[in-house]
Amino acid sequence: MNKLNFENIDNNLPKNRVKVDIFEEIDSTNDEAKRISLENEFHLIIAEKQSKGRGRHGKTWSSPDSHNIYMTICTQNDLSFAPESLITGIICKKSINNINKNINIGLKWPNDLILNKKKIGGILIEKEHYQNRVKTIIGIGINLNIKKKESWWGDLSKFNLENKRNDLIIEITNNLIKVFDEKDFDWQNEWRQACVHINKEIKIHKNNNKKENAIFKDVDNFGNAIIETTSGLEVFSSGQITIKGIY
Repeated sequence: MNKLNFENIDNNLPKNRVKVDIFEEIDSTNDEAKRISLENEFHLIIAEKQSKGRGRHGKTWSSPDSHNIYMTICTQNDLSFAPESLITGIICKKSINNINKNINIGLKWPNDLILNKKKIGGILIEKEHYQNRVKTIIGIGINLNIKKKESWWGDLSKFNLENKRNDLIIEITNNLIKVFDEKDFDWQNEWRQACVHINKEIKIHKNNNKKENAIFKDVDNFGNAIIETTSGLEVFSSGQITIKGIY
């Protein structure tokens, strides 16, 4: 059984910068990140299983004990140089490809990882006020091998990444820290190249539950969606979209 390995993960992350906690089971790694006091620059929380895993808008994220990735990185560092959800998606895609270059991961605005028109991962960004500063909480879930799937779920089981789970967690964490340190990342072009719905028809689900047909054109400097409706170009900052043929 490929268990999470504390020593392996901890030894391959920047010394004195990252505190690592691993749980057999927890309600949610993001909820744990809200409870902790930050003792290091970064705190990495990982679990074998989550009992109350969740995604955006309070949706449940299935988190069984089947060698998937349930992790959260939190920090007080200033991450305002780029939209956290979009850059985390890019980092997850690149990290997976560093392990196996043949996996063609796509990105769906604003926080989903897509493979073969199925969702195989998601990102949940939350903010928590802590000691007069803002704690940024970056939750990441990736389905490496999930037995029971909804029609729109997928996983990476055909690539046997369960045996590379510790390596992938290390890769994601180090790549995120590198981006946060350098703050020099052409994220817009990389995100556009990976996006599965640029110039495609979408449905926008607005906060009043109204659905509207549109064309997804681009993202702006803040990560907002630029869409084209019958009224012209609009900027869409929150909510969700569905894409014909995907979900």
